[in-house]
Amino acid sequence: MMRHGFRGAAEIAATLDNLGAFAHLARAVPPHLFDLYHGATLGREEVLAFMERENPAALAALRGRFAALRAAGLWHSQRNALSEAERL
Repeated sequence: MMRHGFRGAAEIAATLDNLGAFAHLARAVPPHLFDLYHGATLGREEVLAFMERENPAALAALRGRFAALRAAGLWHSQRNALSEAERL
């Protein structure tokens, strides 16, 4: 996705949107999948830097979706490494 610049960053955020929508509707997405996606996106400095540079709005949407999943009780992270800001 990182080869696709602005649109790649948008697709990274859209993937979580789609997974989150399915979780809300079907209640069939195990929380560890959100942990894995978090680790692959917000948990990687190079992905954060890419999204901040190419599409800051997509990065904000990604952070917002993770927060919404936590607030909805759909994601209870098993990772102890989440920063306080990521827990909100």
